[in-house]
Amino acid sequence: MFHPSTGRRAALLALSLMLSAAARAAADNPGLLGGFDLINDAPPMKFLGLKVRGWADAGFVYNAEDPADRYNGPVVFADRANEFNLDQLGIELAREVATAGDAWDIGGKFTFMYGSDARFNTINPFGEGHWDNDLIGDSTRFYKIALPNAYLDIFTPIGHGLTTRVGHFYTIMGYETGLSPDNFFYTHPYTFQYGEPFTHTGLTVTYPFLNTLSVTLGAVTGGHTRLNGPLDGNGGWDGFDQNLENWDFLGGIFWNTEDHATSAALSVITGNVNTDNDLRDFRRLTGRSKNDNRTFYSLVIKHDITERWHYVFQHDHGFEQQHPLNRFRDVQWYGIHQQTVYDLTDTVGVGLRAEWFRDADGVRVGQVCPGCAVLASGRASYYAATAGLNWKPAEWLRLRPEVRYDWSDGVDAYDARDKDHQLLIAVDAVVLF
Repeated sequence: MFHPSTGRRAALLALSLMLSAAARAAADNPGLLGGFDLINDAPPMKFLGLKVRGWADAGFVYNAEDPADRYNGPVVFADRANEFNLDQLGIELAREVATAGDAWDIGGKFTFMYGSDARFNTINPFGEGHWDNDLIGDSTRFYKIALPNAYLDIFTPIGHGLTTRVGHFYTIMGYETGLSPDNFFYTHPYTFQYGEPFTHTGLTVTYPFLNTLSVTLGAVTGGHTRLNGPLDGNGGWDGFDQNLENWDFLGGIFWNTEDHATSAALSVITGNVNTDNDLRDFRRLTGRSKNDNRTFYSLVIKHDITERWHYVFQHDHGFEQQHPLNRFRDVQWYGIHQQTVYDLTDTVGVGLRAEWFRDADGVRVGQVCPGCAVLASGRASYYAATAGLNWKPAEWLRLRPEVRYDWSDGVDAYDARDKDHQLLIAVDAVVLF
């Protein structure tokens, strides 16, 4: 005869087993509700070594100046003021390439992104005829689609091992990245937004000379500077389907200590910038488009002061010949960005970030919102100080509140170019799947 207490014990045992299985699943995969376990555990995926991950990032930015156009610019990415935003909804398919051993191997990554950040991660923000930006119609001003990664990695067992990357991929330059789960802070520094490229299209090869030293060399599609229409992002560094006649050199030297507590990275990109809009006389006289050199380098030094206290220093400097927005005179831009993070616990970290960015000739920093008429803000220095918290209440959840103060010297860059400062209080939530 069945006794009620037996049923209760069986139910408790079943619940205990379920909770134990859920805990094991959470330990194996930090994604919400097991993430993409069902897909990743499928035999074909395991056989091929493929994995899928996903994330969602949504947040709110309060602007104390209460701009009438609800634009936080020239701060981009989290650029919409006093309204809720779905910043990123991303999904990524990847196979990690084995970079050791004596056998050839192949891997790669494909990243799909939807949201308000996609306007800046896209192949060419606000440009005409760029296919990833146009996958969603013009009626959607702030929410677009981006494909920031679409590449293959090929490992060749030569010497210490040579890895070749071919396709469209995030840059090797700078410290921060365009993917929300990979950054401590919600917002980005000016060096990231205006100083350096986001993505490249082309080919790179990486060779580790030592366990502590590697070199990357490559050729990527070159630049293009638009003279009419909206500011074209980073002037074509992120191009894919235009100006394929220009190819830039991209290279970097990467060093770290044996324990990886300290590292340094020096990277450079240099090549021609093709400027063909509004240069009819130049083309008529020469029969060709105008080409001038643009060179940019980035130095990033990271150091773990203690196991819990981390420090990053970044210096960027760029040069461009005969820039059309500076009456065809040479221009330059440079800056210093520093941040430090202290891990209070395994789930809570606090961070400080400070930056000075100099747009020496007023051609880099601009109003890049859809429909903005301003190409560049003018010669100025931009300063930003940010204090933030990074809290992981669960393996699949990250909360990032921050307070940021920006000010400019040389132009009134904020609140529709009416003020030289602004205060932002922001918070976002990153959910992993």
